[in-house]
Amino acid sequence: MHVARWPIVSRSQLVRTFRPGAQATLEGPFRTLRAHGWTTAGVSVVTRSERRASGRLTIFSVLNMDAARLARDGEHRGATTVARAAAAIEASAEFLRLTKLLSGHGAEQVAAVVEGGAEEAQWPDLHELLKRIARETNATRSRCVPKAKLSEVVAGTISEEGGLLVLNAEGGGRTAVPRWLAESAHRGNVGDCLALVSEKLGDQQLVVNALPGIETGPASAPRFSPFGRSAKVHSLTKADVKLLAGRPAPLKILVPVSIGA
Repeated sequence: MHVARWPIVSRSQLVRTFRPGAQATLEGPFRTLRAHGWTTAGVSVVTRSERRASGRLTIFSVLNMDAARLARDGEHRGATTVARAAAAIEASAEFLRLTKLLSGHGAEQVAAVVEGGAEEAQWPDLHELLKRIARETNATRSRCVPKAKLSEVVAGTISEEGGLLVLNAEGGGRTAVPRWLAESAHRGNVGDCLALVSEKLGDQQLVVNALPGIETGPASAPRFSPFGRSAKVHSLTKADVKLLAGRPAPLKILVPVSIGA
């Protein structure tokens, strides 16, 4: 299967990307990004509580994280280009439908969606929208961000071996992931999609950010079969989990009957 980064992020995630280690609620870093055109203004979602508007929550295209990183590294022209591409995605019909779908829900529920905490089984139409946005985001990222400037993204599904979580990438790579890091992105269960973004800060400094992942394509490997002798339980996909969690068919028992002459 193909796994991409969760296509929407919050302002705090942009601040942490631009100023690693800084307090996520600081206004200064975000104002700097906006003043130079290194990030979009985002799209506002009206939240409600007891049928009344309770506030607004701003969501951003994940491409803004790429723009913020380029700005941090001094690639200001590239940051502006990527921010413009992010603005185009935020103005798309799919993103507009997403904001309409989220509007009217509580602030905590909308925040959970932005953080990747909404389960597909509970909100399938939301996930379908996010998948389409993620596919367009990936295509746009490959066009507007120079390959040499791309941060390393390892995305795949979570498995568990010997009590350790392992990220199985699409290309076959396997990376051990601290459980707390995966859980910070709401991705601590077997079969969950996770993306790790590695960024070099210096010759002896590396930052790894965990982002929720989302499936954007069909599975390329055979599905798990509970009857296969060589099948590995820790390789379950989301489709496998849904299949195994479904309602079982009625048990039929055939009893041989002898009919005398």
